[in-house]
Amino acid sequence: MSDSNKTIYSQYADKIFDKRYNSPDPLRRYVHRAQYQSIINQVPANSKVIDIGCGEGVLACLLAAAGHTVVGIDISEPNIVRANALAESMGVTDKVTFMVGDAENVPFADASFEMAISCHVLEHLPDFNKGLHEVYRVTKEKAIIALPTILNLCSLVQAGRGSFWEVSRRSLIALPRGFILALKNILGEGVDEGYGGHAELTHIWRYPWIMKKRLRAAGFSIVHFEASTLAVPYFSALVPLISLLDKTKAWPVLRNCGYGSTAVLKK
Repeated sequence: MSDSNKTIYSQYADKIFDKRYNSPDPLRRYVHRAQYQSIINQVPANSKVIDIGCGEGVLACLLAAAGHTVVGIDISEPNIVRANALAESMGVTDKVTFMVGDAENVPFADASFEMAISCHVLEHLPDFNKGLHEVYRVTKEKAIIALPTILNLCSLVQAGRGSFWEVSRRSLIALPRGFILALKNILGEGVDEGYGGHAELTHIWRYPWIMKKRLRAAGFSIVHFEASTLAVPYFSALVPLISLLDKTKAWPVLRNCGYGSTAVLKK
């Protein structure tokens, strides 16, 4: 990660818990909770876990509440402050520890954890491979990596600079713009939309086949691959139907069509 990017992220507080996990919009809330649940479902009981790039600690606290022992690291000091407050409010301070740390230079020895988790973090790193190497290095055997992937209508809306959970003036152009960008970059890595209003911050919506290629090149074998959710944009009233559709999110073909993809990995 470049020094300029580190400076931005070190003071960046995304307010994920309020904006996403507890969003007043049912569709936005469902999509982000489904992403966390797709990871939680794959963690063996009573695991010792590191959450690399933990943000405000939502996933780490949910894992701690499920009985796991968790260390969360994030480059943002404001995020770590909020993560500790969340752990206190959820009553899991005995199961989770948070600290400031760089996803490209994780401050733990090789094979320190039974499982390493990275949830929608590596796409923010200019040196994706360095962050991926750190996930590989600190786990004894298993890892779970979730990344944003482009073959979903909600993903295309986001890549087209719209908001999948609400209809606005951008909605008319966001989906077709995202579709054009996905086609335009089909021979590349994916679509880079920037992040948080900062065009210089890398945030790539990858093609699923590129995600798999990268993971295997790092030395991982893919044990399980699924869509985080097969959500469709704009219609919050469809959340009950989306939850039924998500029962098929690990099926062949459909597992590549998520608003993000979750890979369970083994060294």
